[in-house]
Amino acid sequence: MSSRYIVVFLVLAAVALLSGWFLKRLDTEPPKRTDGARQLPDYYVENFTATTLGRSGFPTRRLDAAYMAHYPDTDTHELRDPYLVFFAELATPWHVRSERGWVSPDGEEMLLLGKVHIWRNNQSGDRQVDIRTEDLRVLPRTEYGETDKRVIITTPSSESRGLGMRAWMGKSRLELLSQVHTVYEQPAR
Repeated sequence: MSSRYIVVFLVLAAVALLSGWFLKRLDTEPPKRTDGARQLPDYYVENFTATTLGRSGFPTRRLDAAYMAHYPDTDTHELRDPYLVFFAELATPWHVRSERGWVSPDGEEMLLLGKVHIWRNNQSGDRQVDIRTEDLRVLPRTEYGETDKRVIITTPSSESRGLGMRAWMGKSRLELLSQVHTVYEQPAR
């Protein structure tokens, strides 16, 4: 055998080995991302409404948003302009609106992010309670919300300011946690 044939054989063997190695690398799964970067959503919905019904068939809450995206890597949802309504059979509903939102995989926890506006009107449609804060954590099933940010609660006869709040909307109970200052104005007679 001449040295020329040996060189051609060695080159072809090297090409075959490199091709096999390259094809094997293509068949393997890509490595898991560890850099904290998010994957792309696997689906999204624009301008949607989701209503949750209670055992009696009466709506218990409704969620509207301009945009919702689902991320398969965390099984979470991100929302833009979420608007949440908590219904009560014998009282007027609570309304909660924020700039952005996040929903846990099981739907048991929501983070309403950015500026948050919470309100409730009386039967006549007049504002009964108006609350302004930021970054509210909500447990929808129990109608509970909390924040550690500044809070302003306005009623027709008072304004309260504080740092941090717990809200049991189903029980119409609000608690400011610290640095509370309230101004009360007696209604005109």
